[in-house]
Amino acid sequence: MAAIIVDKSASRCFGGRPVRRMSSALGAVGLWLLSAVSLAQDPAPAPPAGEEPAAPPAEAPAAPAEAPAASAEGEQAPAEPPAAEAPAGAAPTEEELMAAQAEDPNATAGEVPSGELDEVVVTVDRRKKDLQDYSGVAASFSESKLSAVGITNAREMASLVPGLQIGVQEGNTEIYIRGVGSDNNTELGDPAVSLHIDGVYIPRPRGVGSMFFDIERVEVNSGPQGTVRGRNALGGSVNIVSARPKLGEFGANGEATFGTFAQRRYQGMVNIPVGDMLAFRVAGFTEVHDSYFINAGPVYDITAGENADAYAYRAQMLYQPASWFSALLGYDLTKERGTGYLGANFQGPLTATDTTGALSQPNGMPSDPFNPVPIPFSIFDVDNPRRVYYRGMNPSTDLMHEGYRAEINVDTGPMTLQALASYRRLKYEQVTGANAGAVTDNYGFNNVTPDVYTNGFWDSRSQSLIAELRAFAPDNSRFRWTVGGFYFDEDQQVFLGQVSDPAGGFGGGEFNMPNVKGGSVAGYVDATFDVVESFRVLGGFRATYEDKSRNGGLFMLLRAFPNMPAPVRNGTEGYRPVGLDRTEYEWPRDADGNYIDSIENRVNLYLSGVESFGARDTTAQALCNDPVAAAPGEAQTPRVEPNPNGSGMRCTNGVRENLNNSLFEAIPQNNETTNTFYDWRAGVEFDATKDNLLYLTATTGHKAGGFNDTLPGMTENQYYNTNYKPESVLAFELGSKNSFFERDLRLNASAFVYRYNDLVFQTIAGVEGGGEPAVSGGPSPDGGNTAVRQNAPDATPIYGLDVDVIYRLPAGLEAEVHVLVMDAKFTDGTLARDTRISDVPGENYQVDLGGNWLPRVSPYTINFALSQLIFTTAGAFNWVLQGQTRGQHYMTVYNGEGELLEAAPGEMPNVTSGPYMALLRSAQRLTDVVPTYTRFDLGAGWKHPDGRISINGFINNVTNVAYSTSIISTPGLNLRFFNPPRTAGVRFRVDW
Repeated sequence: MAAIIVDKSASRCFGGRPVRRMSSALGAVGLWLLSAVSLAQDPAPAPPAGEEPAAPPAEAPAAPAEAPAASAEGEQAPAEPPAAEAPAGAAPTEEELMAAQAEDPNATAGEVPSGELDEVVVTVDRRKKDLQDYSGVAASFSESKLSAVGITNAREMASLVPGLQIGVQEGNTEIYIRGVGSDNNTELGDPAVSLHIDGVYIPRPRGVGSMFFDIERVEVNSGPQGTVRGRNALGGSVNIVSARPKLGEFGANGEATFGTFAQRRYQGMVNIPVGDMLAFRVAGFTEVHDSYFINAGPVYDITAGENADAYAYRAQMLYQPASWFSALLGYDLTKERGTGYLGANFQGPLTATDTTGALSQPNGMPSDPFNPVPIPFSIFDVDNPRRVYYRGMNPSTDLMHEGYRAEINVDTGPMTLQALASYRRLKYEQVTGANAGAVTDNYGFNNVTPDVYTNGFWDSRSQSLIAELRAFAPDNSRFRWTVGGFYFDEDQQVFLGQVSDPAGGFGGGEFNMPNVKGGSVAGYVDATFDVVESFRVLGGFRATYEDKSRNGGLFMLLRAFPNMPAPVRNGTEGYRPVGLDRTEYEWPRDADGNYIDSIENRVNLYLSGVESFGARDTTAQALCNDPVAAAPGEAQTPRVEPNPNGSGMRCTNGVRENLNNSLFEAIPQNNETTNTFYDWRAGVEFDATKDNLLYLTATTGHKAGGFNDTLPGMTENQYYNTNYKPESVLAFELGSKNSFFERDLRLNASAFVYRYNDLVFQTIAGVEGGGEPAVSGGPSPDGGNTAVRQNAPDATPIYGLDVDVIYRLPAGLEAEVHVLVMDAKFTDGTLARDTRISDVPGENYQVDLGGNWLPRVSPYTINFALSQLIFTTAGAFNWVLQGQTRGQHYMTVYNGEGELLEAAPGEMPNVTSGPYMALLRSAQRLTDVVPTYTRFDLGAGWKHPDGRISINGFINNVTNVAYSTSIISTPGLNLRFFNPPRTAGVRFRVDW
């Protein structure tokens, strides 16, 4: 087994000279921040001669002994203050302004009230606080702010937050923050950005796109959250905070949205109080819209990808008989149907060549059949990259995600006890359908038949139980501590079936994993101590044990059929796999426990996974002998019959003799990994004034390790290690939060450095057969590719500077600019095989990724917004224009620029192989660049003076820019997923 070596020396981990340059940069940033703070301080005027200085104000009265129970996110809610006049300069709420106008329309008619910027609430450390009091970088968005520009799902959140990248492929949501994330979204791995809903950890983020309804806010927390939100919060966390039931207050609302792509979205809520101690809240939504992709093939009735047919609802009950006790029960259900996220395959136009002599070879001679010349093609010049030639079966998805949760809070005075419990169940099914790829102006499909039923079948299930018990001190304590324990247990069952029609060198495959288990147990402590009123120290520690196992799984490949007069049809109309109902996962064993390996047992194992063949399938004819001819007057015996031993079927008259064992490859999948790791945080906070905070923090985070699939004919040192180690990040952040000009200007800035250890990155490996890996000149690949993961050998440094400015201008205007500058590159000596070249290991070679950018990281991202809120006698009018400019970045570790990468030292490309020579002619398919782009979103609205009726319009992605959010690149596939196109709509809302 190849050793993974981690060089722990500081100069090596941080790249030597770059860390010294960053240290200088951090010093300059620190001096700038301190200078800004000192200039911001307003010294009190000296008293007149002979007068004593004014006495300091009296101390505020002590907080009441009793405090309300903790809120839904687990943070302690502040005690209700006594009724008092609002302090001078405080910003009135929109409802207060509306009420004032209703009493005296001339008082503020046509005027815009002055006041400070709104408070932004976050719960990063499980305590509700103003963003300006938090020593870190976070963003918080209310439901109204999101819907103002038509954002109603997680996918589009990336346009609001620099450093946040969200991609969706085949129903999986992949989240990255500051270059830290994971595209390992199968049962083998875990996300690297944690998702929480109402304080409950969500292990599988499928279906979260439909949970953005009746919410208080969505929070995005940048950087590792290693203590109180520690599980797999390596890059940060995303928290969805739903609206809680309200005691003693009836409320309801309903809204309808109508938009482009025939969008119809309906949403509503009702809050019902029962006395003063009990309340129920029920909310739901439903949405449909037409496909964002276009069916450009001849079979017009196949529905294209990315349409929507979804609904969800949430029910909660809150019981609070006293201020010191509360209990909340909740249930939520999400259903998503439609065609799913299928992407567009650009392999065809990227590899098209000319043989007619129209183009010249490198030597100047015209092209010919023996010397084809690639036809220049760039997907960046395609007007609409979402046009696809669909064929075969209709694609479809069916997702069900439900959860039950309970929360109990007991406030004893000196501390609050909180117990959380949640059970979640997920079931995701998908039929991917077939397509011949993207259709562009310069690439046609004249020789392509629509009668192809290549298909994929997903059945992914998860059942998870989460429990957390914690105790914490009140927010007004000098020593604010939290102690807790966390328990997580998950069972997964995952099936992926593939059929290739017609069956050439690859007939299909099956990954069937009926028993995947994962668990985590952790204990943590976290605290903040006020040394003096203006200076605080903070720290925390978390110990975690993780385990993951997969037993009894099956990986099977079906290869080419010998001695057949025509290609075998496999997967036509009516084909259905057994899936997770399979009862046989290995061929029989003898008395000593050894496998009885024969072609008959291999065929029977394959057939036990087929519920029914398609109407025009010839697979059974290729595998099974002809049945005995029926006697006159008797019914003909079918070729296959139900399997008497369980699922699937069997040949009625035995297996054909001309088959051989190489037709099938069946590899058991039994894996296990355990990890123990420790996380901590430490920092200091200093209030230079009440509106100026300086902080310095050091934080760690981990993501659990995992394992790769066991592949036929692969040795560990060819591509990967069987298990990959946990990732960890050590993050240092120096920052400042500032408010100026009576809080009309907010300026926040931070500089951060990450030490990213054992970074896990993904490549695509070819699947071989015959028990040995194929070599150049040997057997051709026997089908398929699979993702494999490996750890970077050295620590990967990430540097960044984050600056956020919000300014309240006259006339109700508000301007915002948020800039993130980053540098995140692999260190020298990070070797990986360039598996984009060929499916055959002997035809690709190792390359050094040193100097390459981490996937999805932009050197700069700029978010900007301008909004206005105007109050008149006719109501409140508002509009917002926001945008994002994102610098060029790459979607894979190879940083493909349309050319082959140089081989690592000691490696030699096989320049004589057919695939390598073909690649030299079409290296443009290796491009994984996402060029610099700018997108805009626009919203405008009106609210009636009594605040009960509102109308909003929006245009999302105004200029209809298209950019890749995920890319899958293999020797035979260049699959790209894109952001949604331009959408527009109008929303009507009524509140009671």
